[in-house]
Amino acid sequence: MSTRSPIFKTVLIGEGGVGKTSLAVRYTEDRFDQQMKMTIGVNFATKRVDIDGQDITLLIWDLG
Repeated sequence: MSTRSPIFKTVLIGEGGVGKTSLAVRYTEDRFDQQMKMTIGVNFATKRVDIDGQDITLLIWDLG
């Protein structure tokens, strides 16, 4: 029997142009784009991490 990893939902909100999308992309894709376009609506990303031997899934919502 397999157990599902816990899922944590994270929402990035704030003023436009402050770096929410850059933060999410850097964390989930390990890249940085100096010419990132402003988000209209929402971007969605996932990231699996290991914390103290437990696999965790992060759902990251980037609200524009």
